[in-house]
Amino acid sequence: MYSIIAYDSPTDSIGKVIFNVATNKLVSAGNLTLKESDIDDFELSVNQNNPLFGRVKPLQTHIVVKQGNEILFKGRALKPKREMTSSGQFVQSFSFESILAYLLDSTQRFKEVHNTSPSDFFKLLIDVHNSQVPGYKQFKVGNVDVTNSTDNVYRFIDYANTYDTIKDKLISRLGGFLRVRIESDGNYIDYLKDPGKEHSTDNPIKVGRNLKSASVEIDPTNVITRFIPLGATIESNNPNGETNVANPRITIASVNGGRDYIDIPELQAVFGVINGTNIWDDVHTPETLKPKAEQWIRDQTAAEEHWTISAVEIGLDRFKTFNVSDSYQFINPAVAEPQLLRITQKVIDLLNPHSSSLTIGDKKNTLTQYQSDALNATKQVDVLKSRLAAQAAKIVTISNELGGIGSIKETQSTQDELIKELQEQVQKLQEQTVGDQYYEGSIIDVSEFQGSINWSQVVSSGLALSVIRVQSGSSHIDNTYTANIPNAISAGANYAVYAYFSALNAADAEIEARDFYNRATSAIGSRKQPRFWMIDVEADSTSGTLSSSVTAYMNKLNSLGIPDSKIVIYVSNALYPSIDTSRTQIWIPSYGVNDGTVANSRKPLYTYDLWQYTSKGSIAGISGNVDMSTEPSARFKDNYLKI
Repeated sequence: MYSIIAYDSPTDSIGKVIFNVATNKLVSAGNLTLKESDIDDFELSVNQNNPLFGRVKPLQTHIVVKQGNEILFKGRALKPKREMTSSGQFVQSFSFESILAYLLDSTQRFKEVHNTSPSDFFKLLIDVHNSQVPGYKQFKVGNVDVTNSTDNVYRFIDYANTYDTIKDKLISRLGGFLRVRIESDGNYIDYLKDPGKEHSTDNPIKVGRNLKSASVEIDPTNVITRFIPLGATIESNNPNGETNVANPRITIASVNGGRDYIDIPELQAVFGVINGTNIWDDVHTPETLKPKAEQWIRDQTAAEEHWTISAVEIGLDRFKTFNVSDSYQFINPAVAEPQLLRITQKVIDLLNPHSSSLTIGDKKNTLTQYQSDALNATKQVDVLKSRLAAQAAKIVTISNELGGIGSIKETQSTQDELIKELQEQVQKLQEQTVGDQYYEGSIIDVSEFQGSINWSQVVSSGLALSVIRVQSGSSHIDNTYTANIPNAISAGANYAVYAYFSALNAADAEIEARDFYNRATSAIGSRKQPRFWMIDVEADSTSGTLSSSVTAYMNKLNSLGIPDSKIVIYVSNALYPSIDTSRTQIWIPSYGVNDGTVANSRKPLYTYDLWQYTSKGSIAGISGNVDMSTEPSARFKDNYLKI
């Protein structure tokens, strides 16, 4: 996924890999912050064994952060910091800033620019920068699509650095964003009106899929309901020669019936009278100022929405990222109506590469939108209240019915029926509230071969399902299942259990099924139940009675209370024709090259509900390889991945 390459100097062509998430653990922390409207930065901490320790030279040492083969960040080191942790380990921390910061190293000279397009003005500023810095700090101007209404610029340039000059003279007035590209023939800089894309249908930020947390705060504090527009300062001759005396500004009083303000009745009806101003320094007449004020009022908003989102960067193809400046569909009816949200900043934790913290650009709502959203929110609350009240009444009814039951046996039977009914009602409530939602992410199966597992990391990295081994035959008990099952449940994992089939005949298969059930239920206790019980059929140990033995295994599970709908058979391509596959869902392993990728894997020969494509997958929280599966069928998703 992510890797870091370090270079001793900015002109070095060969660097040293100092971090790779799969093989190198010599980094204590690494957080990359990608920004839409500022210089990206990277915070890195390394221990004594890392090649960077004690060797970083401020402004000379450069690093490149890659995601696969794509360069996400290239930057230079700032001042290092050395410290000792509470465990006694020495670490060094470094801050790196993107090479966009090279623009801070040049100074523009005073110049008056007339009738120049924004594109030519931008090129002029970059040319001045390039004339003052060495080759590695220079930029080639790439794509520029920012314009103004007449496509001309009239500006005074003073003695500011190039970066601040571009921000002040272009971005703050015309909008747009700077983008740096590292190409084979040098560094390119683009000045784009909007570098982002809209993802209306692909990779939504969705509850039950990749959304970890989300909040939105409505802020109506910047509302103005009585607007006082102000133009340029009216020059006056101060007889005392004082320069810090406040001078009056152009107002609309002379063209607005003597009033220097304009009321906004629809906003006043909601928020009352709130005075506020806006200044146009380039407007010198009341006749010009009033139309500008009226347009400003038409654009006036009732509130701003401030969003904070934490999401898992994972999808059906195992890894889908969110890009800064792109807009994604946000789907969580409990928080807000579905809508496109634009990402303005993203923080990546390289040690937990699937999780990102996303900053969403503030959304300005019109008064109509503000009132509509508030009304819809109230309706949603009322609907939820009524549903929950119905559920509460149902629980009271069940409680009363339980209290009037006689014998213990009758109590248990009736209680089970009522609890089942209650669970069905709760499921309906969930579906009414947010619709069908599914766990999405990695599908893995684990056993003692994975050793000790950090389940919190596994779940947070994006987990759709983990299938936990309990035994291999009756004689070999997996030595990690008693820890894996409760720990997975505590971490919030969606899980199932499995047993390796090694029975000699039908009678032996029944014994294996009974032991599988007893061991698993003992570890589960009263906790969340597994989504299914999987029989792992990889070899024929029965001397020709495999089909009847697997059937006996299933029948025994049925007698213990596990229906066919809760049983999955994992079977190889070679043994598939030897067993009855009509009763349950089928999981088939088929690897091909077996390099950890779906692309180089070979699909199963038979119809499947789940395809295990590799034994060499990787996921945060598990050291070494892990089996991974993909392409769950629709019925598999509905039965085992639905939230």
